[in-house]
Amino acid sequence: MPLIESEAGLIERLRDLFHTSFENGVEVGIGDDGAVIAANNNKLVATVDMAVEEIHFKREWSTPFQIGAKLTTANLADVFAMGATPKYLLVAAAITEVNNSQTVTDLANGIRSVADKFKVSVIGGDLSKSEKMSLSITALGELSGKAITRDGAKVGDLVYLSALPGLSAAGLAILTRGLNRPKYVVEAHLNPKLVAPNNLMKVANSMCDISDGLVSDAGNIAKASGVNIDLSKELLQKSDDYKDLAELASELGEDVFDWILTGGEDHFFLATVSADKASDDLGLLVGKVEAGSGVVNLDGKAITKAGYQHF
Repeated sequence: MPLIESEAGLIERLRDLFHTSFENGVEVGIGDDGAVIAANNNKLVATVDMAVEEIHFKREWSTPFQIGAKLTTANLADVFAMGATPKYLLVAAAITEVNNSQTVTDLANGIRSVADKFKVSVIGGDLSKSEKMSLSITALGELSGKAITRDGAKVGDLVYLSALPGLSAAGLAILTRGLNRPKYVVEAHLNPKLVAPNNLMKVANSMCDISDGLVSDAGNIAKASGVNIDLSKELLQKSDDYKDLAELASELGEDVFDWILTGGEDHFFLATVSADKASDDLGLLVGKVEAGSGVVNLDGKAITKAGYQHF
């Protein structure tokens, strides 16, 4: 029979699962009416993400572990994009009643697999029963200096990507065809790996996570900053990852630049940097910032196809 565990039992289990040795500043954690964290002189960055079954994930594709890990990655990416260091997570999950203990355990382990990598503590949350699974995570981060926002791009800035996007879109294309190979490509969609943009955070004038697609999120920076962003196809093709991605797109009858420009869910970072701070250590140079009014171009021509739209 499925194991049905009480809410109190699940909370006790989660308190044990999420206990870590790096809970600095946590005075009261999971198990009370609210968490208590010690205040300091740093500013606080807060962000929240939600994933809903059949909208953001499919249970036949994704395990609870992968769902938890992927949403944690999305949250921490948003904190890093602001130039902050993620510290704490609040997790709210709605799950079906069937086998709730194992589902909650797997979700928790997926969340911890990412949180532990960045020494982030889960300090509280909520559980509910639902006909379909949904997961919401709030991330809190500390900002020691000025926030890196979308409105800081300047004419003459260079545009950098932390890595070439498109692999997550390739994984989705494979899954929609009923396939599950190449495994690393599928995994890039179901459980993308996050790398903190430490070098970009030191020099970026503007930055954002490109979870909704390169064009869409570049457009957010361009509009907020009152500039145009001109991407270069030649520069994008210089990435070490481009050849394999292009070959896979050809095999599936897809346009590799659709994946790169509008795919989304890679959780890489787009930043604009003053030309005098240019460096190969910043990632992949892909374009420049020009005078304009919020348009994203590819080799001087406006890109009309956008990325993911929530509504």
